[in-house]
Amino acid sequence: MLFFFSVFSCICCSASSVSAAFVSPSTSYLTARYRTSAGAQKVGGGGRKHDRLLRPSTRLKSDDGDDADENNSPPRAIGGELVSALARLDKKWELARADGGKKIGDWNILDLKGEDETSPEIVYLLEPTSGAVPSCVIFFLGGAVLGQFPHISYSVFLQRVAARMNASVLAIPYEVNLDHLGIAQRAVSRMKNAVIECEDSRGYPPELPKYAIGHSLGAKLHGIGIAATGMGEELSGVGFVSYNNFGFAETISMARSFAKELQVGNDSFGFGAGSTVPFDALFDLAGMAVSAVGLEFTPSPSEMDRIVKTKFDGELLKKTRMFQFEDDDLDSTKSFFECFEGDRETPSLSYLPGTHLTPVFLQFGLDDIPDEAKDVASQVTGGFKNASFGDEEALGLLVEEVSDWMLGRNPKDRRAARKQIAGTIDAEIEE
Repeated sequence: MLFFFSVFSCICCSASSVSAAFVSPSTSYLTARYRTSAGAQKVGGGGRKHDRLLRPSTRLKSDDGDDADENNSPPRAIGGELVSALARLDKKWELARADGGKKIGDWNILDLKGEDETSPEIVYLLEPTSGAVPSCVIFFLGGAVLGQFPHISYSVFLQRVAARMNASVLAIPYEVNLDHLGIAQRAVSRMKNAVIECEDSRGYPPELPKYAIGHSLGAKLHGIGIAATGMGEELSGVGFVSYNNFGFAETISMARSFAKELQVGNDSFGFGAGSTVPFDALFDLAGMAVSAVGLEFTPSPSEMDRIVKTKFDGELLKKTRMFQFEDDDLDSTKSFFECFEGDRETPSLSYLPGTHLTPVFLQFGLDDIPDEAKDVASQVTGGFKNASFGDEEALGLLVEEVSDWMLGRNPKDRRAARKQIAGTIDAEIEE
């Protein structure tokens, strides 16, 4: 099982490249890191000047003036058997699309690379199935590892929210490493270019309401991007689902919980079923190694708290909704609220049943999968014709709560709703 140590080795490779991104507490953190160009960019063939949401060119600089380099760390599909399975399915679907087969669900792929660029700049676009102009746009960033495949890991969640809201979703994939500033930079750049593409090529009105929704690390990345660019002024809402601002050492415990949750109750997918790997011993060893070398994310938890305190003003907090699950040991919502103790304005908060992985629901019907992918899908699902991972009931409550928030409704405590449903079912069985 390479679940954590592949993460550890990958991140260690990039530690030296991100060390320059740290700043002392006396430094003006955001103004030292983010530079805005006064010029307008040309995107595509239109050549139109853009000065609306996300249009300024946003760049991160290290202390010596070099640009953050996303190639310092080699690409890795990390996170164990689940991510390996997602990567294989993604590859097969790509081959099927190239041969004129089915698309990845209802998703389209936007490659936003410029004329002189060779590396793809991928954003996954989900549009209303009716073909109508969307009522709003959602920028989505997923959690660590799973956010590399948002069109698969979060597809059910995002499709259901989009259907309720007649929304378009721009899901930005990323590979995880220590440099969260660099990841946020690239995500903001892709959001900006995706908005331009949708307005220029797909006829999206520029006045469409725009929402930023992030899960786990994706919520932190959105927070960095919003603080850096000031785009929060033009967002209609900011939704943080299971906001996570753990330090690197704490992330080991996150990986431990993640691995165990994948193992429990998901034998149909075969994620670690029957494994004899001593997880606790491995993670304890990894924790000692991290403590010894002093690795940390950029920004660190304390630096992120300082960013939040400085840049999330009263107006932005009015737009911000936190979504917290009942059984989530990986959630940092409490520390987010502590940044505003004594302030008049705080974010609104929705309580929900579920765990840190509630937004992740995978459901495969092999009859709906392209022929080219059926052999891999059959291996992933252990030969089952249909397989699922996740809690569909808890996911449904999350979809309802997110949709209600976007419609301007007050937050609810939905934890009791699930218990009430369970109690009703038990009573009917007894009768």
